[in-house]
Amino acid sequence: MAYQAEVEVLDPIGLHARPAGQIVKFVKEAGLDVKIGPSETELVAGNSALRLMAMKASTGSKLVVIVDSVDDAQAAAVVAQIQEFLKG
Repeated sequence: MAYQAEVEVLDPIGLHARPAGQIVKFVKEAGLDVKIGPSETELVAGNSALRLMAMKASTGSKLVVIVDSVDDAQAAAVVAQIQEFLKG
């Protein structure tokens, strides 16, 4: 089952190497399939720093996060942590 939410890039530099690396590490540790993108049709794997940075998400950009998990609480926690990484 997929859980979908929206996050906002709040880092003054945008989605750059540090938050991308944090997201990738977290997603890999969580062991879940996470997709992130500017829209549902432009999603990239949350476990690829290069693909995340290639989106060139700037400050204020809103991103869709889809977490493939049977546990909505776990998926919501993943989204919340990703939002934390995007605060800068």
